[in-house]
Amino acid sequence: MTPVTHEHVSGTVERYLQRLDAGDVPGVLALFATDGVVSSPMQGEIPAREFYPELAATLQRATITAQELFVSTDDPRRAAVRFRYDWTAGAETPPSFDCIDVITVDDDGLIAELRFVYDTHPLRVAWQSALDRLR
Repeated sequence: MTPVTHEHVSGTVERYLQRLDAGDVPGVLALFATDGVVSSPMQGEIPAREFYPELAATLQRATITAQELFVSTDDPRRAAVRFRYDWTAGAETPPSFDCIDVITVDDDGLIAELRFVYDTHPLRVAWQSALDRLR
């Protein structure tokens, strides 16, 4: 097993954002460990393999604009990325928002946990409406 490096984690985060922006669910999931999880302010902790297909099903369009990437100086398996998320869910157009994803990779360099950090207030109603239409 090769030690996880700053460059490896940076590359994983950049690929994650590119694939998320492209709507490439299989590509996003390929970056996650089999038991990788997403921690969402609106849904709590959920397996990544459940979260991303559901997210894709609720979106008509999403655009990711990366702004900054930070890799921990104490533990190169941890990173945070700040980006702008512009999305349309169903017939509604929720506001764009800034988001920070805090990412932890496992010893194999796959995403073990991805934690979203953002203000949910302007998004909660539109997200719930999109989920209700999906279910």
